[in-house]
Amino acid sequence: MHELIIVGGGPIGLYAAILANRNGLRGLLFESGAVLGGQLMELYPEKEIVDIPEIPMITAADYIDSLISQVCKEDGIVVHTKEKVLGIAPKADGIEVTTSKKKYLAKSVIIATGLGVYVPRKMGLQNEDQFKNILYSLKSVKFLQGKHVVIMGGGDSALDWAKMSARVSPHVTIVHRRTEFRGDFNTIQAIKTITIKTPFIPIGLTSEDNVVKALELQNVTTGEREWLKGDFFFVNYGHIPMADFFGLERMGIGAKVNDQMMTSLPDVFAIGDIAGYQGKLKRLAPGLSEAKIAIAEVLKRV
Repeated sequence: MHELIIVGGGPIGLYAAILANRNGLRGLLFESGAVLGGQLMELYPEKEIVDIPEIPMITAADYIDSLISQVCKEDGIVVHTKEKVLGIAPKADGIEVTTSKKKYLAKSVIIATGLGVYVPRKMGLQNEDQFKNILYSLKSVKFLQGKHVVIMGGGDSALDWAKMSARVSPHVTIVHRRTEFRGDFNTIQAIKTITIKTPFIPIGLTSEDNVVKALELQNVTTGEREWLKGDFFFVNYGHIPMADFFGLERMGIGAKVNDQMMTSLPDVFAIGDIAGYQGKLKRLAPGLSEAKIAIAEVLKRV
């Protein structure tokens, strides 16, 4: 019988494991992928994180590396990668967790899977997938040195990408369908080399040898059309979540939790992006706070 099983090896799951170790809890952490870090490492390793308490600024990759090193230096929570959790079910003597390899029993379970596998939302243009310079993640900016970079989107991540790209290129354009950005515009407001085109949507493209040369844009207000050339086109329209909610009661696109972060199953908690409650903010800092709440509740059950 394990005291705790954590499902998910992203930043919130890793932080929960650190807190568990600090409090002497023993158990397991399952990550279905080969590496830890979740969406931060998969999509935004060079992203600057500025909302972690007591850390003014740190890159996503450095933050994940720090979390992993803290988890691995203790032996309370043992990490299993490449082991996918398939089911979570209450039993008379605990919570049964079924993985791709075997069954485990725990007193408490914390689900920190984010929203599972993320499929990027695309522009919706014909044969969009075949072009090698249309990209949906930005793991490094080194190859963008001096290139003409076009970023599609208006959320925080799109603005972060524009900021990162502007460090190595003076030719960065961000295209958004609305006149106002969903993300914090202060991220790029002071960067004079970034060109802003609003409100435009992509409606076509021209290409040569599987490389997009330009996007055709249409002004959503006036109907005016124009062409925008570029070397690389980054699409950040968000991601379509494909989460496994293990039969838990839903709230919005998350699993419904109470003030103690408990789901509809007793002794099963959800934290991070998969947790759903009124006023939920899908950001890192609230997820870290949720981890503290869940671990405090787990300790009451040991």
